Amino acid sequence: MKNIVLIAFILFSKYACAQLLTGTVKDAKTNEALPYVNIGIVSKGIGTVTGDNGNFNINLTNHDTDSLRISMIGYEPMVLLVADLKKHARPMVTIALVPSNKQLKEVKVTNRKWKQSILGNTTKSQSTNAGFNDNSLGHEIGEVIKIKSSPTWLKEFNASISTNSTDSVKLRLNIYSVKDGLPDKNLLQQNIFVTVKRGDKMVTINLEPYNIMVEDKFFISLEWIKNTGGHGLMFSASLLSSPIIARETSQDKWEKIGIAGVGFNVLAEY
Repeated sequence: MKNIVLIAFILFSKYACAQLLTGTVKDAKTNEALPYVNIGIVSKGIGTVTGDNGNFNINLTNHDTDSLRISMIGYEPMVLLVADLKKHARPMVTIALVPSNKQLKEVKVTNRKWKQSILGNTTKSQSTNAGFNDNSLGHEIGEVIKIKSSPTWLKEFNASISTNSTDSVKLRLNIYSVKDGLPDKNLLQQNIFVTVKRGDKMVTINLEPYNIMVEDKFFISLEWIKNTGGHGLMFSASLLSSPIIARETSQDKWEKIGIAGVGFNVLAEY
């Protein structure tokens, strides 16, 4: 009986000491809840993504001196000191993101004859693969793709699936500039979502409606943003290609993984 009481006390103590922050992220102008916002301790592997209703919870135990970053395409990012945030987090915190006013770069239209090409890794291997082996929100994986000429317009994204999920999963496509070999700034003006259904062999996304133009090599990735019944999703990969770059959750640091490259490619016009 004493052992049972002791175990119960230990479990209660751990629960009491855990500093779980619960909140909602909203649009500062419309007051509407924002789904799929990235929230995390910068470079610490502690992160999450808001749900369909804008709600989130994140464990901030022992992170008082760290910073929490909240970001989403189309909004100005916000960085808050965890210690300051906890002071106003009873019982729930509301975070309001301000829409960004980024202007699209001016592109001069010429009468040049445009060429099309597939850029990136076109492998459809079923024996070598890489991808999502769990349901960590904000888990992101991709590769750096070089262009042939500037400017280059991205028309379509493709990825070959080697091992399917147990159910449908929702992902977000991201495109970043590259600095020192790693992803830097997100180049997109709008969120691009894709639902991968059980049994799908390919992920194909039409990029033409988004008018995506790049002027140098870029990083393209898929991000796990919603926990559904699906668990795990693997893509074709190949050796001795552009290395896989990934991060485990929102706002985590990027890392190069092994010598294999994931089979992500784009149809481009330049």
